[in-house]
Amino acid sequence: MNQAQYTVESLSQEISSIVAERQELRAAGAATEALEANRRRLADAQAQFSLLLIERHLTHSQAA
Repeated sequence: MNQAQYTVESLSQEISSIVAERQELRAAGAATEALEANRRRLADAQAQFSLLLIERHLTHSQAA
């Protein structure tokens, strides 16, 4: 996942989409491998989201 292609807002939407996909996978009784791939995508997106929030907050703090 390339951090430069996302904003905090767009990544938040992406996370919501991944979570919805995970719920669908669980409801459909998906294989462990599919759930694990989804979990990894979700963890990666959440990590990138955290970095973007930190970057945004630091940028605002330095401007003050």
